[in-house]
Amino acid sequence: MMLSTAATEFSVRMFQAQKTYSVAAACPTYAAILDGCIDDVRSGGPICDLLQGWDGKTESAFALRLLGALHRLALDGKASELARFFLTTGGAQNPDHVWPVAREALIRHRDFMLQYATSPPQTNEAARSSVLWGGFLTIASQFKHPMRLREIGASAGLNLMWDQFSVSSGSFTWGPPNAALALTTRWEGSAPELAPFTISDRAACDREPIDIHSIDGRARLESYIWPDQLHRMDRLRKACAIAQRIPFRLDRADAADWVTQELRVRPQGQTTVVYHSIFRQYLPADTDAKLQSAMDEAGTRATDDSPLAWMAMEIPNANSYPDLTLTTWPGGETRKLATAHHHGDWIKWF
Repeated sequence: MMLSTAATEFSVRMFQAQKTYSVAAACPTYAAILDGCIDDVRSGGPICDLLQGWDGKTESAFALRLLGALHRLALDGKASELARFFLTTGGAQNPDHVWPVAREALIRHRDFMLQYATSPPQTNEAARSSVLWGGFLTIASQFKHPMRLREIGASAGLNLMWDQFSVSSGSFTWGPPNAALALTTRWEGSAPELAPFTISDRAACDREPIDIHSIDGRARLESYIWPDQLHRMDRLRKACAIAQRIPFRLDRADAADWVTQELRVRPQGQTTVVYHSIFRQYLPADTDAKLQSAMDEAGTRATDDSPLAWMAMEIPNANSYPDLTLTTWPGGETRKLATAHHHGDWIKWF
């Protein structure tokens, strides 16, 4: 089934862009599969059938949805031949030969592929907490109250557990000394001092939240880990184990509506912290404007005894690494705290 010329060109660009990311991230298995997808689109192969079934919404990270579905089949034992190529499923075969096997899985499991692709990829990278740690210490130094955590676009809520992960560089270590998840980073610049803090409660929202207390929820998160990245799979599983022990609330909600509701009444003697990471770029313009308005309005009601902080780890443009910014009320001052790797591998602190 051939796509239109425009759809073919768009799809090829999409798969090529994702292949570039895969090569940069040392994921040769996905790079090889994406190469096959490109050839398949051009020749009118089964990938075109999947794209037709997707109703042309190829801009919505379709490549990652497709790859996640293939990985899930291997993780669940439903594509044993494919699993032999993925490190995460004990495979070790040469990725140069993966495409014919992946293509067969696409054909055999067409309906599953289309169903799985209806949900957006949910990476919920816990290593971003190594960047967030510095921001929370900055907040703790400025406001001495217990922190009321409110994360938006939280996926499964793993970064609500940032204080349960340890973070270390060559010059400092933060967090529990025997943390089940130990994050390491290359730090440039002066690090914030380890200020005392407490957390009063943890809550988050997502349009498509994942329940890490369920086997299916954890499996979905695992499927979006790239199969050549064993370190990320290990990190995810440790973060999930920690999150299953810590009480938190995770709501299915629109971010702007949820923030408006959560900030309507704020307790005295607590610092409310709204935060998010690699999230805002996906918001529709009207939702983004509504979120900004909700935060600005809540900021006007902030007091010294009920301060508000807004911390964002976001990409300023397509060719940049994420910046960590912090806005605090009363006052509404915004500071750029850092620039960092997407997964916290390195952090440049200002």
